[in-house]
Amino acid sequence: MLAANIDAPLFMVEWFMCLFARDLPWPSVLRIWDIFFCEGVKILFRVALVLLRHCTAHLSKIPRELYELLSCLKIKNMPREILQAEFLITEAFKLPIKDSDMSREHKKVVRQKIKKSKSAQSSQT
Repeated sequence: MLAANIDAPLFMVEWFMCLFARDLPWPSVLRIWDIFFCEGVKILFRVALVLLRHCTAHLSKIPRELYELLSCLKIKNMPREILQAEFLITEAFKLPIKDSDMSREHKKVVRQKIKKSKSAQSSQT
């Protein structure tokens, strides 16, 4: 996706804003929510990474058009077995994501936004 110059907000906003409720089968949503309420936001990122990993694994090459990649990233186009609660949760907990990783990435994004904001302000003056 980096090679195709695609930003995560293009496809992940709906996943995170709705906590996967609009896209995943209901049993999967309930399992994710249960973990979310017990352990926090990290499960959302883990599930998103599992979905991305399995979606991009099916791409034989980088799609020529943004539309091709985004259609692959739509959950409704993914194989049903990937969307099952047992598979998603098992794969999500295999990912070695720590709180320090989350904090580091958050700080990186904040710095990038500040930098963009400052450059936009300086270009306007």
